[in-house]
Amino acid sequence: MLNKIKNYKKSYLIINVILSILLIFFVANIFIFKQTSFIFLISSLLIPTILLILIFGYEKKSRRFKYESLFYVFAYCVLFLLVTYLIGIFIGFTKNVYKLNLVNLINNIIPYLILIVISEVLRYEISRKGEGSLLSYVLVTAILICVDLSVFLKTYDLSIGDEQIKFICAIAMPSFFKNICLIYFNRNGGIYPSLLYRLLLDLKIFIFPIFPNFGIYWDSVIYTVLPVLMALIIRLHLKQYKYEDDTSTVLKKGVLYNYLFYFILLGLVLIINILVSCSFTYNMIAIGSNSMSPKIDKGDAVIYEKFDGKNMPKKEQILVFHKDKKIIVHRIIDIVDISEKEKIYYTKGDNNISPDGYPIETKDIVGVVKTKIKYIGIPSVLISELIRK
Repeated sequence: MLNKIKNYKKSYLIINVILSILLIFFVANIFIFKQTSFIFLISSLLIPTILLILIFGYEKKSRRFKYESLFYVFAYCVLFLLVTYLIGIFIGFTKNVYKLNLVNLINNIIPYLILIVISEVLRYEISRKGEGSLLSYVLVTAILICVDLSVFLKTYDLSIGDEQIKFICAIAMPSFFKNICLIYFNRNGGIYPSLLYRLLLDLKIFIFPIFPNFGIYWDSVIYTVLPVLMALIIRLHLKQYKYEDDTSTVLKKGVLYNYLFYFILLGLVLIINILVSCSFTYNMIAIGSNSMSPKIDKGDAVIYEKFDGKNMPKKEQILVFHKDKKIIVHRIIDIVDISEKEKIYYTKGDNNISPDGYPIETKDIVGVVKTKIKYIGIPSVLISELIRK
């Protein structure tokens, strides 16, 4: 028994020494070396991870709540994406600076994917080998926070005070709470729940063409609170399985249908990305008033064909256009030809008493409505009204 305790203490000592050296290295990188390349970060994490596996072996034993944790992480990540993108239909979206092309795939997506996998392997190894050692958990969490900071180190000009605040709010705070909660996911479900969380919510920065325009500070609040809230909810779910003899069968009944449902929701998020990104012919926008009732009601979403400057809108079609930094959806009631290429459009909401008191030039046109989807814009409209109050 004494020998076993001594062996554990020796193992903890070796693990904590390796982690301490690695943490010092990454802290030095943030303040001195300032290296942000994926090759540098991957190799810096890969070497100590391999070293730990060679010394202590790879942990293969599954966690008790592996399948339950995996399902709940998947479900709540998908629900989060769906709700935020539905809200984004009304509050607007910001375009991603990264294009989904071969260059981005090679330079960013694949390297970041590899970095995520290595990070989660290291987290998993420490959560198993360092189990019972709070210091090991603190060290690996600090290391992976430093890795997150290093990835986006040159995205902000940290010589400017305002940029420092943005960096702390947008990167540091969400990373701190995320990495603490991922240790919890790891302890309960092993590597897969935390890996899935990061694939769905971290990797999207290089894949999705648009993001809901909450603003940097609301983004900070959302992505700081999200992992904590998710961890608390999952903890409540897992309590019901605490005394189950065979937890692998808890979600067995209907598990395929459960996953299929959330895959469909994830597909809906991708469809919203495609329709709202304005990178394609057809796009979508939520309706925030009843000015077009009964044809289009408040809370509906319309799918419109983007105006290309060639297919000119016709009378009685429903126009999507800019006016005073707002997007308006009203019907064309008259068209005046100015020249062969230029027309002036007059519009009116079907439910309005009088026409709109301004002409619409060709440069103001966004597109022409093709169809509508009932009620899908209600969540985003309600949230927007609450924010305005």
